[in-house]
Amino acid sequence: MQVVSEQEFRRRITAELAKDIYLAVGAVTGPGRSGAIAAVYASRLLRVPFIPYGQPCPADLGRMLVIDTAIESGATLKKATRRYAYAHPISLALYQELPRVCFWYERDKPQRYKHEIIEGVAA
Repeated sequence: MQVVSEQEFRRRITAELAKDIYLAVGAVTGPGRSGAIAAVYASRLLRVPFIPYGQPCPADLGRMLVIDTAIESGATLKKATRRYAYAHPISLALYQELPRVCFWYERDKPQRYKHEIIEGVAA
């Protein structure tokens, strides 16, 4: 399992958000705990409002960035993007799993998916 430090994460998100496509972003959200962390970072870097996931995005803000730290299948990010379709969202995942990644804030107790737990023991 790859452990991503806060410094590595900050470098990755800063480099990604420097791309011109993100100039149109007016607000940021992210699903779940990891999405919220990525969204707060992105909102600070882009200097746009953070919208808690599930809350409506005001129409006058512009396009919504829907961000997550990592994706496995992409289903969560796709669902979140559909939820904000009215805000013409741009979606972004900073890391692709597999290999499995965990982040500095979960290093001591990494989140496990159901299919990673075999008979009560983490795989």
